[in-house]
Amino acid sequence: MPASVVRFPRVLALGVLLALVLAGAAAAGGGGLAPPSAASPNEGGIRAIYWLILGVTGAIFVLVEGALILFIFRYRSRGRARAVEGPQVIGHTKLELAWTAAPVVILAVIAGFVFWKAPGISHASAAGVGGPNQAIQVQGHQFYWQFVYPNGAISIDTLRIPVNQKIELAITSPDVAHSWWVPALGGKLDAIPGRVNHMSIRATKDGSYRGQCAEFCGLQHAAMIAHVEVLEREDYEAWVTGRGRQPSELGRETFEGVCAKCHGLSGQGDIGPPISQSPILGDREALTTIIRHGGVRMPPVGKTWSDAQLNSLIGYLHTRFKTGGTSGG
Repeated sequence: MPASVVRFPRVLALGVLLALVLAGAAAAGGGGLAPPSAASPNEGGIRAIYWLILGVTGAIFVLVEGALILFIFRYRSRGRARAVEGPQVIGHTKLELAWTAAPVVILAVIAGFVFWKAPGISHASAAGVGGPNQAIQVQGHQFYWQFVYPNGAISIDTLRIPVNQKIELAITSPDVAHSWWVPALGGKLDAIPGRVNHMSIRATKDGSYRGQCAEFCGLQHAAMIAHVEVLEREDYEAWVTGRGRQPSELGRETFEGVCAKCHGLSGQGDIGPPISQSPILGDREALTTIIRHGGVRMPPVGKTWSDAQLNSLIGYLHTRFKTGGTSGG
C-alpha cells in the first residue's frame, strides 16, 4: 500500500483530535464561543445576528472542508507516478452558476437581517411596565466612569438602573476617547470629547453586569471597569433619592474609583506616588488644584466635578487619613 494512503488516515485522525481538544477548551466555562446571556433587548439583537452569521459561516466551513477532504480522498494518486497526469474533470456549468449566485443570496440575507436588527441594538424598545424613561449621563474619565442621574445624584464606576424601564444614556468624555460597553446590555458606543452620543437600554433582568472601556485611553485603561446594577424600581428610587444625603458615601466611592486606582487603597502608592503621609492632604487649596488641574503625570481627574463632589472627596480623605500626619488610615 502506498505510503500516502497509510499517512492520510493518521493525518485526518490527528486533525479531528486537535479540533476536539480546541472545541473542549472553547466550551469550558462558556469559553467565549457565545455572547453573554442577554439581559436587554439590545443584546438580544446582537446575539441573533451573531448566531445567524456563525450558523451560515459554520455551514460553509463544513461544506468546503468536507468537499476538500472528499476530493483529496477521491482523486488521490493511488500509486500513480508523479509524472503521470491524473484524470481531468471538466467544468459543470450549472454547478458553477450555483456557487456564484449562492454567496450573493447569502450575503443579501445576512445584510437584510442585520439592517432589521441594528436599530434595536442602540435604541431599546419602550418599557412595558414601570415609570417614565430615565436620562442618565455617562462620563468617561481617565480612568473611571462617572454617572449623573436626573436628580443630580452621582455614582462612580457603578451605574444603578431600574429593571424593565427604558434608560436614555448620554455618553461623553471630558478628556480623551473612551468606549462604553456592557456586553450583557448591548453594544459599544464611544465617549468622545466635545460630543454627546446617545443610546438607550432596558434591562429585563435584575442583577449586576460587568462592563469595560473598549477604547485604549491611557496607562490605566484596564482599570476602567464598570458595573451596572439592575434594581427593582422601589430599590432604585430609594437609592437615587437618598444618594444626595450621603456625601461620605460619595467621597468613599470617589476615592476608591478615582484615587485608589493609582495611589492604592491605603494610599501606599502604586502607579502614582504614596499619599497616606503627604502634607498636601492637609492643604485644601493645593489638593483642590491638583484634583482639578492634574500634576506631572496625574490627569485632571476632577476638572468637571461640582463643589459638592469635591467636598465629599476631601472630607473622606480627611477622615481616612491623618492629613499632614505621619501615618495613613
